[in-house]
Amino acid sequence: MADPTVIECSSSCTVTVVHELSLPPFQLTMEDGLAISVAVIGVWALGWAIGLIKRQIQTSASDNN
Repeated sequence: MADPTVIECSSSCTVTVVHELSLPPFQLTMEDGLAISVAVIGVWALGWAIGLIKRQIQTSASDNN
């Protein structure tokens, strides 16, 4: 995080300016990253399992002909 720049006025005000580059994908916590990776792996595993089932059905259908 960037260091804030403090500007003090001659009257009774204080202004604090913080310049920060904010990129949400790079601000994930470990828990957020783990949740996203588990979801991605789960979707991949589901697609892989569906592909295996599809291949098994096609193989058994061609064996019956």
